[in-house]
Amino acid sequence: MSDQAIRILEKQREDLVVRVLRKHEEMEASRSFTERILAGISELFLLLDHEFRVIQTNREFVRRTGLAAGDHRRLALEDLVDADRAGEIRAAFARGEFTEFEAQLRTAEGDTMPVKMRGSTHVNPNGLVLHMLICSDCSEFFALMQQMQEGQKQLIHSSRLASLGEMAAGVGHELTQPLNAILLFARNCLKALDAPGDHTEMLRENLQIIIDRVNKAASIIGTMRSFGRKVEEEQAPVDLNEIIRKILSFLESQLRLSEISLDLQLAEQPCVVLGVEVRLEQVFLNLVQNAIQAMGRVVVPRLTITSRVVDGLNPKTMRHEPYVQVSVADNGEGIPEELQKKIFDPFFTTREVGTGTGLGLSIVDRIVRGFAGHIELTSQPGRGARFAVYIPQYRPEPGGVEGAGRDA
Repeated sequence: MSDQAIRILEKQREDLVVRVLRKHEEMEASRSFTERILAGISELFLLLDHEFRVIQTNREFVRRTGLAAGDHRRLALEDLVDADRAGEIRAAFARGEFTEFEAQLRTAEGDTMPVKMRGSTHVNPNGLVLHMLICSDCSEFFALMQQMQEGQKQLIHSSRLASLGEMAAGVGHELTQPLNAILLFARNCLKALDAPGDHTEMLRENLQIIIDRVNKAASIIGTMRSFGRKVEEEQAPVDLNEIIRKILSFLESQLRLSEISLDLQLAEQPCVVLGVEVRLEQVFLNLVQNAIQAMGRVVVPRLTITSRVVDGLNPKTMRHEPYVQVSVADNGEGIPEELQKKIFDPFFTTREVGTGTGLGLSIVDRIVRGFAGHIELTSQPGRGARFAVYIPQYRPEPGGVEGAGRDA
């Protein structure tokens, strides 16, 4: 090989080395630039290969998960989130329709962190497929939501206790009657035991009356405890007709003391909805109590309660579906038209200052909406008010699967 050929080859080698070094410097600069960008991201960054194995993360990911910079290279997606969620993420990437996912991201300590994931897929010029995930920590958001839910539960529970306080006088009278009867018939039994002759039949009758009155008092106390207890939020089928009967039995003495005539028109068929029994008790207890108070100045007060199944338009599905309608109407003074739009607002009340919190109807409205229902008010001054509660009827699907009313 001639000297000239050797010099040409040497020159080409030197040029190649220079180009390789420049390319390496460019790659290093690009990597450094990328790392600086990733280091400045406050969210957790993940880069995965086509097999969904982690090949790169940012400092925030390492800091929040506790996974060391070298550890993540051995991790698959299923090591970071549960298998079901990992399958959904893989499927979303495969469709090219990655939407936002909520997931529980595992940490090195074995704990989980609630995150929202956003992703995209990139294919480089060499055909290498890379999946990018950006995770936003939602711990503070979920903690705040939990505090708000606990606050709402406490508010509803406090409202129930306030309702119990308003019923105290009527309940006291209701308990006094069976207790006085027990005392009276117990004394009769003692006298009969001391008196000559056979009083077996009379003793049996008196003891049966005492048992009946004890059961009545126990029922009243049990109902009070039911209204006062904190409840679980799991929904189940509830017959609103039974709720109404239970409340009217509980308020029997209050209605009698107020000399209120009752017009009860309950549907013959069960009016079953999907809800929480104690919450629904609170709804109708509040509505009936409000009706009683609204008739305080009426000469001949009359309370009308009806239930039926009606056809209604579900605002979510835009389909006509059966609703259970329960209405509570009074013939009191009514509610002025300008106040009707405010009647469900928190802290709004038509009572005198110091006699109400203004939370009752607001909470009632919130409970009903929580069961996919709504409340309608119709009223004219001097002609009373009518509150109609609409909740989707519960209809079990064939095979015993809970169905209609759940997504209404």
